[in-house]
Amino acid sequence: MATPASPPHGSAAPDPMDDSVPTSVAAACGGDGPPAAGLVLVGRIVPAPGAPVAPAEAVLFRDGRVAALGSEAAVRDAAGPRAEVEVLPREAVLLPGFVDGHCHLLWCAAAAAQLDLRDVDSLDELARRVARRAAELPPGTWIEGYGWDQSRFDPPTWPGRALLDRAAPEHPVLLRRVCRHVAVANGAALAAAGVHRETPDPPGGRFVRNPETGELTGLLEETAIDRVAAARPEPGFEERLAGLREVIRTAHAAGITAVHSHDVHRPGELGDVVALYAAARRRGRPLRVALDVGWAAFGDARRWGPSGHGDEWLRMGSIKFFADGSLGGRTAALREPYHDGDGAERGLLRHPPEELAARVAEAAAAGYQVAIHCIGDRAIDVALEAVAAARGRGGPGRHRLIHVQVMAPEHPRRLAAAGVVAEIQPRFLASDLAFVEERLGPERCRYAYAWRSLIDAGVPVSAGSDAPIEPLPPLEGVQAAITRDDLAGHPPGGWHPEQRLGVGEALKAYTAGAAYGALAEGLWGSLLPGAAADAVVLGADPWRVAPGELRSIPVLATYVGGAPVFRRR
Repeated sequence: MATPASPPHGSAAPDPMDDSVPTSVAAACGGDGPPAAGLVLVGRIVPAPGAPVAPAEAVLFRDGRVAALGSEAAVRDAAGPRAEVEVLPREAVLLPGFVDGHCHLLWCAAAAAQLDLRDVDSLDELARRVARRAAELPPGTWIEGYGWDQSRFDPPTWPGRALLDRAAPEHPVLLRRVCRHVAVANGAALAAAGVHRETPDPPGGRFVRNPETGELTGLLEETAIDRVAAARPEPGFEERLAGLREVIRTAHAAGITAVHSHDVHRPGELGDVVALYAAARRRGRPLRVALDVGWAAFGDARRWGPSGHGDEWLRMGSIKFFADGSLGGRTAALREPYHDGDGAERGLLRHPPEELAARVAEAAAAGYQVAIHCIGDRAIDVALEAVAAARGRGGPGRHRLIHVQVMAPEHPRRLAAAGVVAEIQPRFLASDLAFVEERLGPERCRYAYAWRSLIDAGVPVSAGSDAPIEPLPPLEGVQAAITRDDLAGHPPGGWHPEQRLGVGEALKAYTAGAAYGALAEGLWGSLLPGAAADAVVLGADPWRVAPGELRSIPVLATYVGGAPVFRRR
């Protein structure tokens, strides 16, 4: 995306950031590297949150790795007299750099150039935003936006084609719902994509039609969005690179040093994505990335290499599948009908179960970890069946089930028995509280966002943001995991508080847990000797602040490869 006029999706405001390209970054990024003799950080060091590892007084970074950890005297002795020494502020704490276990950084980049519709509260306001953008652009220019949520409109009403046709009759318009599993398009966008009344629904998606007339309403579900989005012109490499560098800057300001990002969706994209991250690194924005590749681009992944292939900066992650859609968009696949639906509505499966199982088995046999998006309990059933079909086929195993949002009582035990990683997004709950009880009803809510049940069952948990669906800063998710409210104290005491996590458990999910999910344990997610010298300095100790204030803890500095990539002014 182009550099945004305002920070993307919940990012820290830019004013306190050092916005210049760092002059002291990891050697692989070009320019001066970390101090040759090493860097000693002195203060309260928590090398492995949530693990039985005692805090330390100092840590030594040398050659991009943690070289020593322990008492100040011992670390200074190991460092020698030529090492640089930094003493942390008294209230600060040094943690391993945060690892976002699931995000879409290039989508974050694209989103900043689009209409931000997250605060829209009515159809009229949605139309006004589109009309204003249309007045600024030449006719025929695409208008894209994201973040609308019909459940927050007054009254709750789905937008449609006619609304957008009136607002922008001469511009193709495509606006994605906050979940990105539902979108709305106007007539010009549908025409550009060759979609009309007689166009059949694509596999795994739907062009929503008026039940009485059969006319297209403009609403698009799942893969139908891809059909329309494919018609708009692609941005150039430099434009995408500028956006990616800005997103990485935002990640650094939030303390993120590594991500598991799903950025490759179509055949032919992989080479450009690899080149974008390499160019961002050369231009002073280093980030460690495990790259997820969608099934449609599986052939490209096979030519690049199996899961884990790459270097210390960019490695092949998993082959990504979608079992279903989103709860907010009513495309999550449920065993029983939606509580607030028509009595028959149960969401959508993106693939027939046997087809998903066959593809998962093929990916595993070729040496890949597999990640399956599954939000509804029916989708979790299907994902577990697919993982079972892949067992013994090869690859690194440790497959990931993404979201596992609406579980049945037996699911935590089944996930543990299957040996999968549960990839959760605690920040979802803060947003979804607006509609979750209406969607599910009271009984199913007992097993929704059930993070405590997963951990108690022995399921490894990796946490992430799913940005740009939710904000990037990990401390937002840490707070949501602990308070289980809307981040403003509602409901008092938290929603189903029996499922909340402790501070150490939440931080572990965003460090060592997410590293484990990315097949990068020992390198990411800890400050134990031998690990990457990636760290974040927080301005207050998360164990010593009120739970409702966790997301307000300032990030003072972030280090990647032993060099500072962000300092708060």
